[in-house]
Parts: sequence; structure tokens; C-alpha cells
Amino acid sequence: MKIIGVTGTKDTGKTTLVEKIVEKLTGKGYRVATLKHTHTGFDFPGKDTDKHRRAGAEIVAGSGRETFFLLEREMGLEEIAGTLEILDDLDFLIVEGFKEMEYASVSTSAPGDFTVKVVDPFSLEDVDELIDLLKRRSYGLLQDLNCKKCGFSSCREFREAKIRGEADDVDCRSQPERVLLRIDEKPVPLNPFVQEFISKTVRGMIDALETESLKNGRVDLIIK
Repeated sequence: MKIIGVTGTKDTGKTTLVEKIVEKLTGKGYRVATLKHTHTGFDFPGKDTDKHRRAGAEIVAGSGRETFFLLEREMGLEEIAGTLEILDDLDFLIVEGFKEMEYASVSTSAPGDFTVKVVDPFSLEDVDELIDLLKRRSYGLLQDLNCKKCGFSSCREFREAKIRGEADDVDCRSQPERVLLRIDEKPVPLNPFVQEFISKTVRGMIDALETESLKNGRVDLIIK
């Protein structure tokens, strides 16, 4: 799952740009998640969920036409992205408002260290060109594993090269393609060999079970 940021000052069209990016990516068949960062809360005072939280619930969940979770704490970008990796198989996570994130971003105002392009969302016509740029320059969770399998000496060197456009065709080889390990809610980086080893070991144990229906598909193993 690649992470793309949309940054900019207030009232410069960040949400408008997110909408255009999401519509174009989903129109091309990609599976997309969005994340909105805000300094205020998302709950509505006086509503049932607010009453549940005030009563002392640490997590409030709602289920109907949609499903949502409200946690009484702020999660960092890496923890959220790791959770989304577990929930579903996604191609892109579009993040609005995380100014300090170290992932490829497009800005609606002044550029930052990780900005690949500055655009005016209200006059943007060639969204396809922007999407192609973001697909080349973006990357997934990087946690300083420094495995060098991408050809660069460190994750930082890889990240900087991607942002500058000097590694458009290079991808991180240690993304959680086969296995995602989290300890105390924090993703733990695993190189491709370790992912393959864990995957084959766990699936080997499942193959030994007598229930045929358990032998295919994704496996979630939670150890407490």
C-alpha cells in the first residue's frame, strides 16, 4: 500500500484535491483508503457515541450501513497505516493534513521537503498526469530497516531519491506483502526472507489441520 499526502494551508482546496485523486485512482481500478488529520475531534457532542465515551468506554464502535471505531487516543500515521494493512488489501492511502509525514505529497500551497508537486485544485485539469507522477514517486511504510534490497544504502536514501524522481521505477522490497507483524500496535519491519519464512511456517501448520476450508485465503494470527 503506497502512501500519498495532500498538504497545504487552510482553505486552499485540500479536500477538493483528495476527491479528484481518489476518483481517478478508483476509476482506474485501484483500491483506496483516505485518512483525514485534524486538531479537533470527530465525535458529535450529545450524540449516542459521545455518551458512550463519557461513560468511560475506551473504544466506541458503530455498525449499520457503515462501520466505524472511535478511540480515545491519537494514533500515529505508521500505526494507522499498519492497521489498514490488516483490515484490507489496499493499493493507496491518501492522507490529508499530516504536514510532518515523510511520504510523497502534493501541496495546495507552499512546497515542503516531501512535496513532489504544487497544484491549484480548482484549476487542475490533467489529473491523469498528476496520478502518474504520484504512482512513480510514492512508496509504502518505511521503518528504517535499511535492507539495501532496493539498491540504496538506507531507507532515507531511497526515500529522498523517490521524492526527487531519481528512482521512479524502484520500489521498497520490504513492504508487508506476505506478512505484517505488529507488537504493541507498532508495525515491526520484516525483510522479504523473514516474511516468506513466517508465511510458510504458519501455512504449513494450517495445512496440517483437517478443516479443508481453512487452508486457503488470508491468515490472521494474533498472539496476546
